Amino acid sequence: MLYVAVIFGIIAVAGVIIASMMIALRCLQSAVIVAEKFVVAHRATLNSLERTHKRNVDQNGSVLDRFMALDFSLFKSYQLTEAADAGGFSEPEDEGEDESTGTITYTPGGNVVLHGEALADRLRQRMEEEQILAEDFDEAFFEREDTK
Repeated sequence: MLYVAVIFGIIAVAGVIIASMMIALRCLQSAVIVAEKFVVAHRATLNSLERTHKRNVDQNGSVLDRFMALDFSLFKSYQLTEAADAGGFSEPEDEGEDESTGTITYTPGGNVVLHGEALADRLRQRMEEEQILAEDFDEAFFEREDTK
């Protein structure tokens, strides 16, 4: 009888060990499945970030290309309009024909280059305009306008 009890004890202990090993293997197997899912999710996230980064780099590059491709004469004309004199409208037919050659010369900004007498006349007209503006809009005018 003692042998039977020892054999049943050994079988019971072996059964408990085998059962605990099966539980441990199932836990490890589920941990492997969770780890695989995590790796797949991590790769998907990384690929998404890389695609987003590539799109942003391409977009920034295209914006910079567009800025670089802007017409330089347009930039210069904006710059010249900021530094333009007050008043002084002149019609396009009046400007720039050189009497000696009959050609019109332009600056890179698109403005007409005056030559000879046309330049002297233009400077005289500009001086007269400045004098008229100075007479009409003197300090007394601005003081009157500021007090309203």
